[in-house]
Amino acid sequence: MRVIRPASLFGVALFVFVFVSAFRGNIHAQTRVNARIVADVELVQIPVIVFDEKGAVAADLKKSDFRVTEDGAEQRILSCERDREPVSFVVLADVSSSMRRKIPFVQEAALSLLDPNADQGPYHDEFSFFGIESRVKRLSPFTTDQEDLEHRLPQLIEATNGSTALFDGLYAGVRTAQREAENKRRAIIVISDGGDNHSRYNLRETRKLLEEADIPVFAVMAGPWIALSDIFPMPQRKPVRIQGRVAQAVSSKGDYIGPAERRGPHNLKVLTEVTGGGVFTAHQLEDLPRIVQTIGNAVRYRYVLTYRPNDEHAANTRSSGEPTNWHKIRVELAPKDKFEGYGMPYYKRGYFRDR
Repeated sequence: MRVIRPASLFGVALFVFVFVSAFRGNIHAQTRVNARIVADVELVQIPVIVFDEKGAVAADLKKSDFRVTEDGAEQRILSCERDREPVSFVVLADVSSSMRRKIPFVQEAALSLLDPNADQGPYHDEFSFFGIESRVKRLSPFTTDQEDLEHRLPQLIEATNGSTALFDGLYAGVRTAQREAENKRRAIIVISDGGDNHSRYNLRETRKLLEEADIPVFAVMAGPWIALSDIFPMPQRKPVRIQGRVAQAVSSKGDYIGPAERRGPHNLKVLTEVTGGGVFTAHQLEDLPRIVQTIGNAVRYRYVLTYRPNDEHAANTRSSGEPTNWHKIRVELAPKDKFEGYGMPYYKRGYFRDR
């Protein structure tokens, strides 16, 4: 039996996030995998992150709570395990001119990913930060020193008058994770309005990179004036105090939304979906830290579903334009009435194999 284990991780609220990272045959990806060969039967492993109806990471789920289909054929889940592994986080903070008034909330969101006072035990998370503007600037190399980051991040993440090279930032984040990350489980978190008007790479090229990179990307839309999805109910809150300053939510009145920003939701949706991640919207700017923190906690915990593909009754439903070696995956919680409020899952929609 050959079990191909992933070299990556994975995602906020009310959703199930699935990232398929172990495939049969030759894998069209650039990440390293650790293969343990036992016999001739190949297994597929699907890392899954589940959120309950309150937005917390769901615990105590069993394999009977999941339903997996491949190419329309239901698969028998052999095992369902929950694990916690150290994570290598890459954070891309948009510091371009369109984000100038939102930077205090971006700073606090970056800090919310850290927990320097927590006893991580054997789990040594590491963090690398980038600033995205007209050019991509490395703010911090990978480090496990969260206490040091807590002091330095507010000075590192500063507003600029630059344009936005978001696609270039994703390239830099992926390459950095592939070359420098110490942990096998990795994730990229983008805090941005999603616009891009200064990258060398285009949307298609970036999508292809992410599709092959085997690293989940989670994007948080920073702004109350663009709503992609309802992540949490947003009650009115008091102003947030950030390092002695009171930060107020930015009103949408008077803000100019240019063509790049209008394309932002589409850009982020296209780019995150191919990785098995997702896009979330901070309808109120003071919700940015809470959402980023929830994503970070979710990334640290996941379930792994394992099954042996059953091709005998697979449905031949591929469109004429799809490669014949592309196999569609669908994961659901079942029965639906038991998990009402969990929402539709986000996950990587399939994988390539030679046969």
